[in-house]
Amino acid sequence: MQASGTEQDGRSIHTTKKCYECLGRLPLNAEICEFCKKKVGDVNKDGFAKKPVDWKAYILSVLSLAGLGLYIWWLFFKDSPSP
Repeated sequence: MQASGTEQDGRSIHTTKKCYECLGRLPLNAEICEFCKKKVGDVNKDGFAKKPVDWKAYILSVLSLAGLGLYIWWLFFKDSPSP
């Protein structure tokens, strides 16, 4: 006999999933947690909802670092005209 939540024939037999943020129980087809209003993904092998990737934060971080790099280059490494 298999424990509850194990895989059987490649399918997950979970009936609910837990929110990664507040640990509230959600139906498997839920996309937003009804308790904390966070986006949730598919259920993983442990019964928890996967945290979706926050692409906006990654893009903003890369752009901020690029801006900082350009500023440092402009401040220290840009050739200044000789008088």
